Amino acid sequence: MKQHMQTLVYLLSQDDENAVQQHYLVSSDAENIVQLAHLFQQGMGDLSKFDFYQQLTTKLIGSKSLPTALVAQIKTNDTLSFFTPALQLQDNFKTTNHLQRNALHYLLAGNQVTTSHPPFNYLRSMMLFGSNETLRDALCQRDSKNLTPIEAYLLSHQDLTTLPAHELTALLALIEIESKQQAVDATNYIPIVEAVNQLCRSQNQAINSELQRLIVIAIYFTKSIEVIVNEMNQV
Repeated sequence: MKQHMQTLVYLLSQDDENAVQQHYLVSSDAENIVQLAHLFQQGMGDLSKFDFYQQLTTKLIGSKSLPTALVAQIKTNDTLSFFTPALQLQDNFKTTNHLQRNALHYLLAGNQVTTSHPPFNYLRSMMLFGSNETLRDALCQRDSKNLTPIEAYLLSHQDLTTLPAHELTALLALIEIESKQQAVDATNYIPIVEAVNQLCRSQNQAINSELQRLIVIAIYFTKSIEVIVNEMNQV
């Protein structure tokens, strides 16, 4: 264990939050990422202490700018839940990394390891009942490939199974929120359809008008589902 982590663990054992904060402040961004990962693991490992570690993490991130490397770590429901209060600080939902991606991009895109559906209902609830301007703006940000978080989901999320009804309803609500803020970029239609076509074939997934991902793409780009299916089957 590196010295900065040994110090953190010791200060936590002394229950000295002020000393923990001072240690965090003088640590590098790379060290901060490791420290925050440790706090996350502690909070998830003992749910009776979840609130303590979450509040401490929020305090630490609030005392210093959000490490941009943390943005790419928000890929699961658990990481979103734990870091939500910190992301709500100082417009942190809009913080982007070198790929111009914010936390929503990573959360909705998912990854090869984590294939569970994104928490669309959780996000919509935050927009409805919380301070939603920053979250709404983050939903409309485009990354270096010109993708919004929803487009990143449509293009690359590995789970093609049907969303539960409440999650689908929430996703459609998020699409509506985005559409009220900015126009859809039609140039993203072809790369999204091509990517989903490859994903379907790699998973031996039938390409037809019943596939929910294609239905959502049709709604997002206001296209006919039959046209999308025909285009994909011709490739």
